[in-house]
Amino acid sequence: MKTKTFFRVAILATLLFCVQKASADTIDYWHIYYNDVKIKEFNQYSSEEIKEITLNINNAKKTDTLIVRYFRDVHYFDCETKVEIEDGFDFLVTKGVGIGIGEPIKIPIFNLLSTTKESPFFVYYYDCATKKILLPLKYKFLLFRINLKS
Repeated sequence: MKTKTFFRVAILATLLFCVQKASADTIDYWHIYYNDVKIKEFNQYSSEEIKEITLNINNAKKTDTLIVRYFRDVHYFDCETKVEIEDGFDFLVTKGVGIGIGEPIKIPIFNLLSTTKESPFFVYYYDCATKKILLPLKYKFLLFRINLKS
């Protein structure tokens, strides 16, 4: 009788251990560059409070770019990828388009700097996997917010 109880407890303990250790082995993450210099990196578990960057508009030039590299375990090399920057009213301010998940997407920030809208601005990511496979009901994914300071 003690042997049966021991095996039941051992099986239950093993199952509980497996449930506690089970988690996703990959997460989506993205790096943000300002003129080829990495300024931030986030992942899907980053706190919403820290998913924010601040750009100084006094030092900005017309040729400056914001570059986003979004990585995930799903690889599409011929897939259109897109990053859009919107104001607080879902109005498109500027965007960048690329080909292939993980490839850099350049966004010219001139339109962002010349807008009369107030920050924060919201940066969204789209790709064919997001649209067709992973999130068929949610086409855009919020990456981070941008605040402008002078």
